[in-house]
Amino acid sequence: MRLTLITPPAAEPVTLDEVKDHLRVTNNLEDELLTSLIATARQKLDGPRGLLGRCLITQQWKATLDGFSREIVFPLAPVSAVSAIIYRDATGTEQALAPDAYMVAGLQDDELGSISPVRGRAWPLIPYSPGSVSVTFTAGYGDAPEDIPEPIRTAIKMLVGHLYENREAVTVASGSMIETPIGWQDLIADYRMRAF
Repeated sequence: MRLTLITPPAAEPVTLDEVKDHLRVTNNLEDELLTSLIATARQKLDGPRGLLGRCLITQQWKATLDGFSREIVFPLAPVSAVSAIIYRDATGTEQALAPDAYMVAGLQDDELGSISPVRGRAWPLIPYSPGSVSVTFTAGYGDAPEDIPEPIRTAIKMLVGHLYENREAVTVASGSMIETPIGWQDLIADYRMRAF
């Protein structure tokens, strides 16, 4: 399965003001740096490459497959909508699968959802070929930062704080260099997607 981001999130999961409050920063001198660190922290957690394996702020993705499987499992959570399922038929012509031909399980669920044909029907018979099926879907907790679970938002603020205070990968303590500890990982542990 290949994923393509269609519509990126319209906002960050935490605001610049929230981060500045968290860090007790009262001036605007490093707003550009803090804004960059917020994006870095979000990218560390969000989307298919993020530690969580889920989307935070609403975003639209296209999953491309080489054919239909019995059940198509979303690679991200939480999924709020499926916009389209497009496939290439035996003649190579693109066809849209009617929404009443499939059912979506796990919408708005914290776990991975899936798509399968409605009871008594099957997927269209198509040749197995690269990129023959695409599923366009929307994923994320919502459009606003407040829609995201607070432990994730706090973890992002802690990670931004860590990056802000520790601009190098190591620190010097008692004459020796040690890796700087990161405590935000405990807050996100319950939200990480796990494979079987």
